Amino acid sequence: MKRALLVKSVLAVCLLSLAAPLAARGAERGTPAQAQAMVARAIALFDKEGAKAAFERFNSRPGPEFRRGDLYIFVARAKDAVLLAHAADSSLVGRDSTTLIDARGRNIGRDILARATGKGAWSDYLWKDPLSGKTLAKSSWVVRHKGHIFGCGVYKP
Repeated sequence: MKRALLVKSVLAVCLLSLAAPLAARGAERGTPAQAQAMVARAIALFDKEGAKAAFERFNSRPGPEFRRGDLYIFVARAKDAVLLAHAADSSLVGRDSTTLIDARGRNIGRDILARATGKGAWSDYLWKDPLSGKTLAKSSWVVRHKGHIFGCGVYKP
């Protein structure tokens, strides 16, 4: 009886130790098309509701339209690269994105500022994946619109 209980306990511990990595691996991963669509929705909300309401929504109550799985909206002011919205990590709001350096030494904010156009472009860098907690390659779709840069990226596990 005690042996059976011990075996069940060991199995339970093993399964629990695998649960988080398996959940992260099986969690929904966003696609490039979904990232582009999320940026388009963010710009549409910005145009309809204004900057204050849009940024409040992205930062405080993004809902699945602006944060789903590993996809989330971020917005920086184009003139100085200050982050005004970040649907995954509100502690970054107010930070100069040109101070963000990835593990390869790439200046994330400068690259996004240089690449973002009105039609949109991709910017590649390393960033912490919200699903696994690991630093992974990320490609963000960034669009310059009315003095702001709207972005959403996909992770490449």
